[in-house]
Amino acid sequence: MKLSEIIGKQVFDIYNAKNVGTIHDACFDDKYKKILGFYFFDQDENEFFLKNSNIYAIGDYITIKNSDKISSDFSLDNPLSPLGKNVIDIDGKDYGLLCDIEFNEKYEVTAFLTNSKQFSLSEILNLLTNVVVCDNKQVKLQNFKPKNKNTTHVNLDNLTVSMMRIESEEQVQELKLMPKKLTVNSDVLLGKKLTKDIMGKNNELILKQNQTITAKQLVVAKQHDKLNELFYSVY
Repeated sequence: MKLSEIIGKQVFDIYNAKNVGTIHDACFDDKYKKILGFYFFDQDENEFFLKNSNIYAIGDYITIKNSDKISSDFSLDNPLSPLGKNVIDIDGKDYGLLCDIEFNEKYEVTAFLTNSKQFSLSEILNLLTNVVVCDNKQVKLQNFKPKNKNTTHVNLDNLTVSMMRIESEEQVQELKLMPKKLTVNSDVLLGKKLTKDIMGKNNELILKQNQTITAKQLVVAKQHDKLNELFYSVY
């Protein structure tokens, strides 16, 4: 099965004979080896989490036995769908965007797909902001770590500074005087309304124009890395 076949499906409660929402994203383990469950919005745009173990069947609808099988509690620690990330080979070849993910009946990931090529999990060398692929199983990400023992990374007020052989305390103090990264409390957005639609990582609609921002909408925006866009899209 493909992830693209799941996104947008209706979740159907068998016991109550009703639709309870629409799938908009997936939750993976930290190695992207398995799908842990799916996020969906109900008609009132409240977000819920459905564990894969609570899915009864997948067809034209995703069916569950009853509404006890869904939860409003979910974690931001696990990664969302990586669809839309750039796929680049270690030799510099660009395979375009990651357009789909295949998984089996146990929700174990079996393949990553671009428009031109399919990659197995063993060929994924790194998956962060972009996807790095390599078909040489002898190559390890560890081989690409910096080897210069004199290079360290020190966190100074959210600013990561790469330091090369700092010789004196004066240089350290100069670095500490660098401007701090500005951060804005997202709570100031609560109660404001959107001036436009906000699209998610998979180009799906996650927030609607004129929608009033609540705590749940802030969580959704954070999951999709859309907080910055949200700040400039409210009144």
